[in-house]
Amino acid sequence: MSNKKMNHILTTLSIIPLLFFSCKKNTIEGDIINNSALAESLRESPESISVGENNLTLSTYLWRDFMPVAEENGSKMMCVNTLVDGDSVAIPSSITLKKQYVIRNSGIWTADYSETKKKSDYELEGSLRNGPKWGPDIEVDVVCEFEQSGITYRVLARSQVIHKTS
Repeated sequence: MSNKKMNHILTTLSIIPLLFFSCKKNTIEGDIINNSALAESLRESPESISVGENNLTLSTYLWRDFMPVAEENGSKMMCVNTLVDGDSVAIPSSITLKKQYVIRNSGIWTADYSETKKKSDYELEGSLRNGPKWGPDIEVDVVCEFEQSGITYRVLARSQVIHKTS
C-alpha cells in the first residue's frame, strides 16, 4: 500500500472520533419522547412509597440559568432530586438512584443520574444536567426511578416548577 493511500486512511480514521464527540456535545443527555400513554403511566407512580423500613418521598429542584454568562436564551434544564425518608430513618446503601423522568404534557425527558450522593443518613440526592429548554415558570411532573436489591421502584413529585436564575 502506498504512503499516500495509508495517510488518507489514517486521516479519515482520526476524523471519525472527532465528529462523534463534537456532535455529542450539542445533544441533550437522555431521551425526549412524546408518548401520552407512558406519561400517564408514569403519573400513576405513588407520591410516597414504603420500601423496607423506609417511607420515601421525592423532593425536587429544577432550574435554568439565565445569568449573563449563560448561553443565549438560557441554559438547558438542570435538576436536583432528593429521595427523602419522612421519618428520618436511614436509607440503606442498597438503595440506588437510577433514572429520572420529567414529564411536560405528553413529552418526557428521560436521563440517568449523572451524580448521586448521600446528603444525610435519610436523604439520597441525584443530579442531572443538559435537559430540555422547557420553561422557566412552568410546572412539570418528576418521577425518580430507584433500585433496591434488584427491584425497581418509582416515586412521583407532581407539579414541580422549573425556576430560573437571572
